[in-house]
Amino acid sequence: PESSKQGASTLDVSIGQEVNTKQDLAWVPGKQSNGFFLILGASGSGKTETLKVLGKGISEFGTPVLVLDFHGDVKFPGLESVLLSSGTSSTIGLNPMELDSHSAEETGLYDQRKVIRDMIRNAVPALGHRQGSILRDAIEEAYSSRGFKDADPATWRLAPPTFSDVVAILTTWSEDDSKKSQRSSIEGCIAAVQEIFEHPIFQRSKHVAIEDILSKSMRLDLSRLSDEVRYITAETLLRKIFRVLRLKGPIPVQPQSDHERFRLFVVIDEAKILSTGGGDPDSPDRVLNLLFTEARKFGLGMILALSLIHI
Repeated sequence: PESSKQGASTLDVSIGQEVNTKQDLAWVPGKQSNGFFLILGASGSGKTETLKVLGKGISEFGTPVLVLDFHGDVKFPGLESVLLSSGTSSTIGLNPMELDSHSAEETGLYDQRKVIRDMIRNAVPALGHRQGSILRDAIEEAYSSRGFKDADPATWRLAPPTFSDVVAILTTWSEDDSKKSQRSSIEGCIAAVQEIFEHPIFQRSKHVAIEDILSKSMRLDLSRLSDEVRYITAETLLRKIFRVLRLKGPIPVQPQSDHERFRLFVVIDEAKILSTGGGDPDSPDRVLNLLFTEARKFGLGMILALSLIHI
């Protein structure tokens, strides 16, 4: 339909027909309070196909779409696919410890470190209380050793530490006789996070560019990653996207078209991955809860699929 093509002012995606009346059905997110769409269904019920229809329609309208593809099968024309994996065919990575100096007045170094700590603890529920405290100290040491200072946002533009730096610090502590009383907890912390922290995608120098995500439709294939690495990767990207959109400022109070109303749509094919793990799933700090409450005003729409399990 004409309304789904670039140049139209209203995003109007045809999604099929009503079963009984055969009436055409369309999703017009600009007429709703937000651009969120939730797809629920059992395995094989058509969730992935619905994601493809919605994503293709949005992309054809001219609004960028980011697909976080946890299963590797959400593909439609116009998507640039990027594989994130440990293999040699994957060359792109990301650094979850990279900070945002532009948000210094709103979220200081302490707050951003806390977000990283909470993300890791959610991804690795096996971390005990003592191990979590040790991990916190190691993360703080990693930033301090790179010259980061809480009171000086200019230092936040220095090259950030990496997960490998944190593992190196923990390893040094485990061999330090002055920390002998903590050795068991330190070694337990290393055992819980080492395999995740040393994953190749967290070691690469070339990173996923948020500017690319906001300018074209892109599919990030996360299907080859473990659940823990997928969780950290997806949450890191979503938080980076939210920070960039927030820096652009709110969308107009009365947008003239859906091109002004929506800057990006994120498609997630199995959203439960971002709501499981440790921590309180209802906490306002969890990334999906943050986006559901805050993202609309900055032009972010979301399309999520969840599997229903029959018992």
